[in-house]
Amino acid sequence: MSDTIESDLVSKTKRKQQALALQNLGEELTRFKPTRLQALPLSPKLVTAIAEFNRLSKSHGARRRQLQFIGKLMRDCDFDEIISAIARQKTQGLSDWRQQQQPAQSGGSECCARILSGGDAEINALLQARPELERQKLRQFQRDHRRADANKRTGIEAKLENYLRLFTAR
Repeated sequence: MSDTIESDLVSKTKRKQQALALQNLGEELTRFKPTRLQALPLSPKLVTAIAEFNRLSKSHGARRRQLQFIGKLMRDCDFDEIISAIARQKTQGLSDWRQQQQPAQSGGSECCARILSGGDAEINALLQARPELERQKLRQFQRDHRRADANKRTGIEAKLENYLRLFTAR
């Protein structure tokens, strides 16, 4: 009989670890957009508490207390179900992002690739066709792309494509 009582007792350290894990998950949930939160298996009271956290000013004490409250509300939720729903959203979001990127390969990205690989001749040819573009900006994108490592190059390419899209949309 005493074995069942002892196995049901959870140490104070273990309870604190569980509470901290719930708070950390709650903190991760505060970074989600409201539409993504609605798709998760969360109680309405928890969604409201997360929205309140995001509404709070950057006062450390108030946000910390709100996170503790979110952790308390999460005790009633199924921790594993929330984790698996987040993982499904992330994989679905990644596949959606890839599908959106594939058809976007249009003249803008082709022009971007020519500028980044070609040099001044490509920039001059583009400026003759579109004089409203800024030579200095295009050359800066090209220079940054050439100097950057592989991780930063994709960001520079995206910025250049956005810049070109601004002028092709007009």
